[in-house]
Amino acid sequence: MGRRLRLTTWYARRARDTVQPGTPTGIALGRVVRNLLRTEVLPGSQDFEARRRPTGRAWVRRVPGHNLWLWYRFDETEVFLLALTADPPVPTDTPEGPDQ
Repeated sequence: MGRRLRLTTWYARRARDTVQPGTPTGIALGRVVRNLLRTEVLPGSQDFEARRRPTGRAWVRRVPGHNLWLWYRFDETEVFLLALTADPPVPTDTPEGPDQ
């Protein structure tokens, strides 16, 4: 199974400003994205839910070896990359309410 990739403008801007292709950071981020697209089961065991503006509630995966956090949502056919942050998010364990 493979999912299609969709990027938000927020993610694209941050990634462009933060990560240069071909650098160790860029390669590590690329691996994370490829793994998200190829995995059968999402969210993965290393992922957790968090909330942040402007993305709202989303799943987060750390880029191994780097202080980068990839925010994403998914469905059966697509992975939506929402944001890339350099500050560790706080996991949420509260149910999503109607105002979220």
